[in-house]
Amino acid sequence: MDQHHQRHINEAAEQFANALTQSYRVVADRSVSAQERNAQLTQDFFNRTIDNLHTQAEDNREVGQQLSEQQQRASEAAQTLTQESVNAYTDFVNSVFSFQQEATQQAQKQTQRSAKGGGRRGKKQQG
Repeated sequence: MDQHHQRHINEAAEQFANALTQSYRVVADRSVSAQERNAQLTQDFFNRTIDNLHTQAEDNREVGQQLSEQQQRASEAAQTLTQESVNAYTDFVNSVFSFQQEATQQAQKQTQRSAKGGGRRGKKQQG
């Protein structure tokens, strides 16, 4: 083989090696780029998931707070209703006893008047 032919083979081999090296670099660069995109997508996914969980936790806390406030208002309303019912019943019972006491007092006064009136008549009839 002559030198010219040898040099031509060497140049072709070098070009092939350079092309192959360039190909591997492109593949490696694309692989790295794909991995970076996948890492970014994974990070974005987890960040959105964490944000959603934080939002849900805050919403749950607010709903719990509102429920607690509603239960407090319901308890206060029940307590007020119970107190008003007890007051109304107490007023009713007091009015019944008051009426009975007043009736008893009226009867006693009537009896006393009758007793006084009967004693005077007896004295008048004797005199």
